[in-house]
Amino acid sequence: MRFHNHRSGQITEYYKEGRQQNLKEHLYKAMTPGPETERTMIFYHHSRVDGLVKREETAMAMTEYFTNRQDFLHYRNIQFGKRPKKLEPANAAPSHNPRPILKITNKFHRNPKKSANEDIAELVFQIKDDRIQLMFHHQSSNITASTREFIKPPNANDKGSILSFAPDLTQTFQVNPHQKNAKNLEVYTMLVDMVNLEDKTVLAVRESEEEVREILENRLNEEARSDLVISVYDTERNEKAKQHRLDREKLLLEEKKRREEMELDYLAPFLAQKGDPERLNKDQAMELKLDCLADLKHRLIDKANLIQARFEKETAELQKKQQWYQQNQVNMLKEDEEEYLEYCSEAMFRIHILELRLNRHKELAPIKYNSLVQRLQTDARLAEFF
Repeated sequence: MRFHNHRSGQITEYYKEGRQQNLKEHLYKAMTPGPETERTMIFYHHSRVDGLVKREETAMAMTEYFTNRQDFLHYRNIQFGKRPKKLEPANAAPSHNPRPILKITNKFHRNPKKSANEDIAELVFQIKDDRIQLMFHHQSSNITASTREFIKPPNANDKGSILSFAPDLTQTFQVNPHQKNAKNLEVYTMLVDMVNLEDKTVLAVRESEEEVREILENRLNEEARSDLVISVYDTERNEKAKQHRLDREKLLLEEKKRREEMELDYLAPFLAQKGDPERLNKDQAMELKLDCLADLKHRLIDKANLIQARFEKETAELQKKQQWYQQNQVNMLKEDEEEYLEYCSEAMFRIHILELRLNRHKELAPIKYNSLVQRLQTDARLAEFF
């Protein structure tokens, strides 16, 4: 059903349940029906996995409202900047040159399983300024709330790298002055979680933009042709549903093939040493398998030795510093003692991180080894011999 208010220029469309994105109502201006313009979309939230109730959009902002989510998120506001000008084809999709995200504000309902000082009420990603701001929920006895702010480390956007951290990258305000300050490791873990959450939130925003474009594209296609209403359960006559299913299967197959092609061929360097034979005999296959497993084993051992060496070096330097302190503590100034304590705190933090990495490596090493064994046994070039 559609209502067109010619005086205000606003169009309101109503939809029954069962649409792909569970759209319920759509309000927009007749003069600007395209994406990234003023519009409001209301959804059947009980049919959506993300609990989205409403999405409001303008050229420079988007606001989403949620309900009944496990993470207690109920509000998200995104501020966009002007799209940078790029040389690209005239028919290029907006997703190829997305609007830059300046700021994302998330608001959460109270989680009764957490204390107010640990339960985030508002989380702001100042993406333009590389800052992350947290405001926690109020306790009933307080008129204000605790806050914390992070400055993202320079290597925060380097995939797979360990985030650098220093105490001056964060500042906090605690309502309760008697509350114990969080340890460096706890603060570092929170920073890592927030950086990861920012990446996931940005991805969710891009998916929301893509969903709006998909809804509008579907509406254009629906307006362009008039089809009989055929039940989705009528598989013989519902050509749209059948074609949609075939298209999705084709896309999934292409994506799977693309991923397989992108995966590193673990046998390639060992086959190259043998002149890349077209067919292997049993002895060659056995030798390839043993060489490949031995190479992985050496790399795992080398990595463990490297972490162990760094761990032992940090431990030795800390012990040396402690011995120096024992010998000179009588004549030390207060500033020297504070410097020593700060050094010990940072050194113990580094030692703890290295210990965690070493233990994690020991846990994953046999899993990686067994995984390679299974992949070798199922590899088409070796499977007939094992």
